[in-house]
Amino acid sequence: DPLTREPIAWEAAYLGTARVTERGEPTTLEIVSAVEEIGTGDLMMPSEPPSVFSYVPHAPEAAIEGRIVSIHRGVSETGRLHVVALNVGEQDGLEQGHVLALYRNRGVAEYRGEQGKESYQLPEKRYGIVFVFRVFERVSYALVMDSDGPVTIADGVRTP
Repeated sequence: DPLTREPIAWEAAYLGTARVTERGEPTTLEIVSAVEEIGTGDLMMPSEPPSVFSYVPHAPEAAIEGRIVSIHRGVSETGRLHVVALNVGEQDGLEQGHVLALYRNRGVAEYRGEQGKESYQLPEKRYGIVFVFRVFERVSYALVMDSDGPVTIADGVRTP
């Protein structure tokens, strides 16, 4: 979590698919496809059966407020049509199909006047929307649908 620094989930990177060609100790696999290098020590998981899904984009009924915790493929910023992970999930009332607004922290502005220097916390600025497509207990994945600037880790998401 970008605010509490508490671990909220473990994320596994998809490297490819393999098929069992010979069972035994050890089992022999044939790599069917790879999107990144598969090496010694990489873990395998059984694949999930494909699911047919249909959802209607809608705003959450309850107020939801969270942060972007990671960007798919480990980059530091992204934009439209890319996937981000959020620190809100089922326990917060988030569901597949929810649409959330993106907010950027604009920092502090300083004013130097005759009475000295004054600092003002600028309000967050809404700059885009995300569409939630996968939800877990404490995290979820969303697709950036619109953005008028770079999407970065720790940017806010909330009910539009």
